[in-house]
Amino acid sequence: MFRGSYEHTLDGKGRLSVPSKFRDVLVGKGDERVVITNFVVDGMRCLDVYPIDEWLRFEEEIRKKPKFERRMVMFQNFYLGGACECALDKQGRILIPPALRKYADLKRDVVLVSALEKFRVWDQAAWKKIFADAEEKLMQDPDSLGDLGL
Repeated sequence: MFRGSYEHTLDGKGRLSVPSKFRDVLVGKGDERVVITNFVVDGMRCLDVYPIDEWLRFEEEIRKKPKFERRMVMFQNFYLGGACECALDKQGRILIPPALRKYADLKRDVVLVSALEKFRVWDQAAWKKIFADAEEKLMQDPDSLGDLGL
């Protein structure tokens, strides 16, 4: 499982150094490949990054769904259509493809944020807004967490 959030920078070639705690998770799985794809949270774009084994499990779940249902086709076009397999290099970096960097408007400063079996890559300014908005909503209605059933 991925835990925490980490601020990092993209180099000029679009390579991102994966935090050592996140790399340890990937190495522990025995396969340092990831799948990166488009994602949206509250109208803000970011990237989802899955270890390859979690992505393959996810694909199996998708195979069980109705193939021609309109929402499923839309989801596949968006989420699967944007997916790209990448591998960690010897320095523990992943090269984020240009189309995905452009989609998420990733500039130099980014934040990697845990999402349990995967993690997300946010432009730092977008992450600050998403985090601040979530915090504000929680401060206005602290009981809303009780509705999650956790």
